Amino acid sequence: MKNFLITLSLILCNIMAYSQKGTIPADNLLKTKLDSLVNKSALPFMSESSRVGLSIGIIKDGKEYFYNYGSTQKEKQVLPTSNTLYELASNSKTFSSTLLARAVLNKKVTLTDDIRKYLKGDYPNLQYKGTPITLLNLANLTSALPNWMPDSREIFAKANPDSIAYILDAVHRKYSRQQFYTDLHDVKLDTVPGAISRHCNTAAQLLGHIMETVYGEKFGTLIKKEFTTPLKMKNTVLLGNVKLPASMAFGYDAKGRKMPFIDWEDMQVAASIASSTSDMLQYIKYHLNEKNADAKLTHQPTFGDLKNGAIGLNWKITKPENGPVRISHTGGSLGFSSYVVFSPESNSGIILFANDSDMKTQNELIKLAETILY
Repeated sequence: MKNFLITLSLILCNIMAYSQKGTIPADNLLKTKLDSLVNKSALPFMSESSRVGLSIGIIKDGKEYFYNYGSTQKEKQVLPTSNTLYELASNSKTFSSTLLARAVLNKKVTLTDDIRKYLKGDYPNLQYKGTPITLLNLANLTSALPNWMPDSREIFAKANPDSIAYILDAVHRKYSRQQFYTDLHDVKLDTVPGAISRHCNTAAQLLGHIMETVYGEKFGTLIKKEFTTPLKMKNTVLLGNVKLPASMAFGYDAKGRKMPFIDWEDMQVAASIASSTSDMLQYIKYHLNEKNADAKLTHQPTFGDLKNGAIGLNWKITKPENGPVRISHTGGSLGFSSYVVFSPESNSGIILFANDSDMKTQNELIKLAETILY
């Protein structure tokens, strides 16, 4: 009887969900209303030709739920699990911001500190008409720094669009941290820090580097010491620091081409954490509990308004007309897309990972989260 139940369980966990695309491997047991809602939402997403795999982790009323669709790779069918690793890309930035909040609470730094206090060398250019870039500016996207360094826009303008991902990878594979700081001397701010919020990888890189200086530890060590060990995030790694885990999914572009991983030296502190839905739910649970003062601090609006989307310490914070405050972040790399959103008020959250990256994937993940949880 025991063997029969085990066999039945294995069969149920590998059911094939039907969609317009054909049969899509899934582990959704379709037993509850939530199961049905997830399936109804996930199948249209997976029916797009560029889709490969989808992993979803949900926390609701203190309970955890996991759903997986598709495959970890195009070359052969391997159904993802709650332990499959995906690139977090920009979701990695929230780890640096949480480290910053802890440093503030421990009086190691203040948010109004001029960032040059933590840089080696002289950077008179990192100010605009006497207003310096602060740690807060790095964390709430108002630093006025360029989004990317080095500036490769001229190269991209002349390149075949299909080659841009490979050119970007080639540029950053040989772009060292030393070169980053050399180029930082030539940056010219075009507006006052604190005036405009805009996506900025350069700011995230600096914040990660400064956290290394403040804590006196390498970023990979900090991630392990401050997050993965205490939160029991057994699947989370910093790419480039370890051998590629066997449970790592492969990422693809809109045309189904396998993409390089973002394990570049210069971007490692800003975009190179890889994690799973099971681990990221532990991270979300930490942030849901605002008795954790560092988590709560990262959720406080520091720029913009709640109606249109304020910025905390890297987190986006919104307050719908009918609903609790939501805290979110997106992530997109050459071959992966992700979305995290949670609400301490309703004690709920969701993480969605896809191992493809086209122009629509991130927005579709946001719609999925809205449909499933809110």
